[in-house]
Amino acid sequence: MTRPVCVPRFAVVPILAAATAVMVSVGGAQQPAPKTEITAHPAIVAGRILAVDKKGIEDAEVLLDDSVRALTDRKGYFELDPVPAGVHDVLVRKMGYVPLRFRVAVTAGDLWDGTLRMDRAAQALPAVMVLESSKALKNYRPHWIDGFVDRRRLGLGTFLDRVDIEQAHLARTANLIARAPGITTYQGFGYDELRSPRCGMGSGSKAIVYVDGIKMETSYNGRFVSLNDYIPAVLWGIEVFRGRGSIPPQYDDPQACLVILLWTNRR
Repeated sequence: MTRPVCVPRFAVVPILAAATAVMVSVGGAQQPAPKTEITAHPAIVAGRILAVDKKGIEDAEVLLDDSVRALTDRKGYFELDPVPAGVHDVLVRKMGYVPLRFRVAVTAGDLWDGTLRMDRAAQALPAVMVLESSKALKNYRPHWIDGFVDRRRLGLGTFLDRVDIEQAHLARTANLIARAPGITTYQGFGYDELRSPRCGMGSGSKAIVYVDGIKMETSYNGRFVSLNDYIPAVLWGIEVFRGRGSIPPQYDDPQACLVILLWTNRR
């Protein structure tokens, strides 16, 4: 992930001002006028998101603390207003680009103004890929396809191939996984939570994600950070298995209640 290069332009310093005491006559006595205060406004976080060619990226999502959200305009500019004083985590994401994560520290009345660059996510995918088409696989046959096709024919899980992924038009892999019956998803800051009624507490509560056949992440609370690293644009296949009876033997675990297999374009 490319580290964001923040170029602050200026900051608005919070001002606390009091009106000059003015003596007024009340019944012959001099009394000071009451003091008034000017309260500083909340902070603003603004900036611009650029591609490698220095052109603005439109419709990139900028999320602050998982609560304040903005989209960039056609020139890549965004503004989050108001922002409370303090330290905040910021996530910038757009399908086809590597997400950016950074922190900003602002005080009341500040204007944080930065320029950040997003890199394209590496991908080498054809327009359409039908996994069971011998014609489509004639010149490109990843090693995992035979197993994918065989397991799909058994019908013990939920399967999405490249065509399914593209036709879903979803930006997050967790949302694709949630197309499996009984699974819902919640998006947190920096993680995706998958919820399944078959995953309770204690024994039999483990959820596992494999990427290209390698165990990538294990979770006992359904929260995964690795799903953000494998966006739909780089996936060729997804397999979702709920319950011990459906999990393939080579990916089984005595405590597993949910197993997810992600397949990329790697051969």
